[in-house]
Amino acid sequence: MKSIIIKKASAAALSLAIVASLLAGCSGKGGNDGNTQSSGSQPTAPAETQADPFGKQPELTVLTRGTWANPDAKYPDGQSLEDNAYTRKIKEDYNIEIKNAFVASDYPKQVDLAIASGTIPDYLANLTYSQYRAIVKSGLAMDISEIWEKYASPNVKKVYDSNKELFDSMVKQDGKMYGIPGSKPLVDFLPVMWVRQDWLDKLGLKPPTNQDELATVAKAFVEQDPDGNGKADTVGLVGPKKDGKLYQDMDDQNFSLHFDPIFSAFNAFPGFWVKDSNGEAVYGSILPETKTALQKLADMYKQGLISEGMLTSNTEELTSNNKAGLFFGTWWNPFTEIGNSWKNDKNANWQAYILPSGSDGIQLAKGGNAASQFAVISKDAKNPEAIIKLLNIKTESLDKFVSKEDRSILSDYPYPFYLTYSLADGPALITQGSIDYQNGKGTLDEHHANFDSYDPGANPIFDKLITFKTKPYDNTNISGWDFSGDKANDFGLVYSFGEGLRPYVSGKFKWVNTLTYVKTETMDKRWANLKKLEYETFSKIIVGVQPIDTFDSFVEQWKKEGGDKVTQEIQSTLEK
Repeated sequence: MKSIIIKKASAAALSLAIVASLLAGCSGKGGNDGNTQSSGSQPTAPAETQADPFGKQPELTVLTRGTWANPDAKYPDGQSLEDNAYTRKIKEDYNIEIKNAFVASDYPKQVDLAIASGTIPDYLANLTYSQYRAIVKSGLAMDISEIWEKYASPNVKKVYDSNKELFDSMVKQDGKMYGIPGSKPLVDFLPVMWVRQDWLDKLGLKPPTNQDELATVAKAFVEQDPDGNGKADTVGLVGPKKDGKLYQDMDDQNFSLHFDPIFSAFNAFPGFWVKDSNGEAVYGSILPETKTALQKLADMYKQGLISEGMLTSNTEELTSNNKAGLFFGTWWNPFTEIGNSWKNDKNANWQAYILPSGSDGIQLAKGGNAASQFAVISKDAKNPEAIIKLLNIKTESLDKFVSKEDRSILSDYPYPFYLTYSLADGPALITQGSIDYQNGKGTLDEHHANFDSYDPGANPIFDKLITFKTKPYDNTNISGWDFSGDKANDFGLVYSFGEGLRPYVSGKFKWVNTLTYVKTETMDKRWANLKKLEYETFSKIIVGVQPIDTFDSFVEQWKKEGGDKVTQEIQSTLEK
């Protein structure tokens, strides 16, 4: 596994539209099953077409695709999924016309049917990893290695290279590139410890830097009336909400109210495939380290340091209603619980930190799957370079491509290459840029020109950060921001970028990545039941319904009911 200590965010590109969709819903080494086949000789770009990433096709180029249809989508008058400002500009400026081979609200099912038929359109985007692998295994995908090298724009290549090890492992076979990975920013996966700094200050405490201090702070928040209302109605650490998760795993990531930093302090990584002492694959949830972490959580729950009703109640409301002082979440929580907390109490001073896993001050953070979607080009596509150009155009910024009026309505969805594609450090560049500017590094014009060079959509956020931040600039408390009047409407955006991303920009952490994201044959049949067994057992241990020794019987049952078979299959894929 690859580990990276990040002391500050490096220069990276950001698509505002990607961030918007991320927030609305809102590196490491991934797996490759090795069970792919070469498609044989592949078409190349026409000789008369120059290798210009943004060059107009010499003649009208018709591309076929399959696409998802949103029945509730809104379009400007006279526009539709098939005919809109994007498709018109693509045809007018680039001589590329888009034809839909199929449009479906059940897109995944239609993709599966196309694979089974042995024929796919010129290109397909928004594929799952399993679908991508099936297409390559069936010999339907083009080896796009040369096309990519010739036609992918510098910014497109920069995004790929920002997480190259993971992407190569997922889309390359024998050095040949068979697909394009959708790319999520790594900032999304870093657990942020949100703490009520005003409560800490009132009680004379500092932000926790280890597990003992975490328990001390949580206990004080429960027992010392930090909200000053004379009632014993506050909680320390907020546990997972109703139907929530105890930790991020290889399937579920990017959510709040979990216990990952507590598990990682014991070198436990449940839900991930890691290496044992012999270098073999083992499931982190069945290791002794996980048992030790569960005992710690059970002790904390018994002492009342973790909110009651976890996994059975709406625990997120504790934060919104200013009854909680600490939780582990994401950088964009100011859009949700923290935003609600601030609306109810303008003095609620939530600050973002990292909880170190050991005495070295570094947090061991689970790296998520930055490539959860894929695009492929058919081996029969006559103009694959035109498809690469569609991604170039999108990455260069759609703000340069259509009017602001159309973009405000269309967003990204109708664009004919709909694939999340963001640099690894993604949104953190805006935060870093604002900090640099406040520290006298670069003029406004220089920062604007920098963002304009690859994504003008970043500038509005950057401008708000430097406008809303008051002096002294090193005061990151809520008192250091101006959210008066209409500025309150931008609290979620500004505080997420201004405060939520600071742990990523300035904190110390190492990514710990699962060995693979491959789903094996036995996993397809047994994994849902095995995960249910795991979560039910661990939840009951934490809340005290079952003793810690239940963990041992869980491991035995997990192995017998398919876990051993899955482990063998995972190891086999890693050896290929």
